[in-house]
Amino acid sequence: MKSLSGIAGTALLLMASAMGVNCAAAQDATTFVYADAGEPSTIDPAKANVNWEFTVTRNVYDRLVDFDLADPSKLLPALATEWKQDGKVWTFKLRDGVTFHDGSAFDANDVKATLDRLLKVGQGQSYLVDDIASVTVIDPKTVQIETKAPTVFLASNLSRIEMMSDEDIAKHGGEAGEAWFSENANGTGPYEFVAWTRGTQIELKRNDKWWGKFPEKPFDRVLDRFVTDGANRARGLEGGEFDLANFVPLDEALRIGSTSGFHLVEGNNLWAWPAIYLNMDLPPTNNKDFRNALVKAFDYNAMVQSFQGKAVVGRGPIPAWFPGSPEKDQPEIKTDLDAAKAALAASGITNAAMKCSVPAGFPEFRFAATILQASAAQIGVTVEIEELPFVEAITAIKTDKSNCFVLGNANLSPQDATKFFSAHYLKGGFYNSGKLNDAALAEIVAKLPTLSDPAERAALLKQASDIVVDSHYIIWPARPITVVPEPDRIGGYRIDPAEYINARFWELYSK
Repeated sequence: MKSLSGIAGTALLLMASAMGVNCAAAQDATTFVYADAGEPSTIDPAKANVNWEFTVTRNVYDRLVDFDLADPSKLLPALATEWKQDGKVWTFKLRDGVTFHDGSAFDANDVKATLDRLLKVGQGQSYLVDDIASVTVIDPKTVQIETKAPTVFLASNLSRIEMMSDEDIAKHGGEAGEAWFSENANGTGPYEFVAWTRGTQIELKRNDKWWGKFPEKPFDRVLDRFVTDGANRARGLEGGEFDLANFVPLDEALRIGSTSGFHLVEGNNLWAWPAIYLNMDLPPTNNKDFRNALVKAFDYNAMVQSFQGKAVVGRGPIPAWFPGSPEKDQPEIKTDLDAAKAALAASGITNAAMKCSVPAGFPEFRFAATILQASAAQIGVTVEIEELPFVEAITAIKTDKSNCFVLGNANLSPQDATKFFSAHYLKGGFYNSGKLNDAALAEIVAKLPTLSDPAERAALLKQASDIVVDSHYIIWPARPITVVPEPDRIGGYRIDPAEYINARFWELYSK
């Protein structure tokens, strides 16, 4: 991903202005200026995978269904107006009168082409729908999707999949054609792609033919600026250069949000940030009692204080807001040094030493490892911290050269926890870095999508959560609350609980 320092970013903005690039300042009632934390490496919906890529794809393309941010258990019509499940077959009825930005009509062939391509590419968010066996066009307004096994989660996972034009997909096949999707966009969504000024911004304009409803005083134009330095995003937001910014450092967000002319938008978001994975294969963390000692010794209060109180301590892998979460029924996880010493004694391990690998560039991760180091020292365990590039850090634990690894622990699906469990807690999952391998857990995760009764799913989800908690495989230091300062002159910003800070431009308006 292209990196741009704050100084370089400012210089490029000045250069862009000098060259005549249209960089309208914020506080223009018709133009919204967004400070994004990075520049996309692609705006291809089949490959987009980070926030600043979703900034474009989420606003330019539509999905078959959406979900209610206030209640993620509810799905809302989008390009599909109704849908039903019959065993492995889902039938979607499509909305009439929808057109792509180039004027071509949207129909079932676009759905088939989009999903076939996504599964072929196998990148981005394809893992959310990798249980699709086939897509069949019944008629222009009806499409059937068959899954490999019955799953109740298909519709909710499709709320993350952007629909593309079959004509574009046919036209831009092959390696050279694929490059077109990386830097061009033709969706049915509320905003149209206009231009990408490398190193500076992406410009969008409002699609006045969109099927959805804009609020009063929506923005006609959006400038998605690339501002990699958090302090620069904060200063630009406070100074009025930007209308909104993502990933504003917490200290700055709290300060700006309390000043005149701003307010704070808060919401549940991350599942656990950071999470500490413990190696199940390498001594001494291959000992369950030893892992239990670390879990009980960890100073959770120090972690919450580091988030200035804007965090809670998780009780398991699933946050309370998630549909069917067992969190409220699970015991509180808290620091208990006496219990930690008892667990260490039960392990039979003395004078233990272990290594913890931390991906570089994430202060919260480093801080969590430091808290673990200090907490473990209180029960006589020595922790060596090794900060490495991401791939080297995760490789260290996967190859048994490290006892622990620090990473975020989150899920992008609004309803389906099985994708999250598969990635983080089942054998073969990429983020199952400490190699948890539990046959009963795998059986539960496989069964969950087949249950249509939410109460049955919730009961099974609790069993899955309890297995992970009882394994002492992970320490969940904190679940931060997302805090975003919004100028009083702007309205409509909402935090997506299943995705880190992002903006739905079609909901924003000028007051």
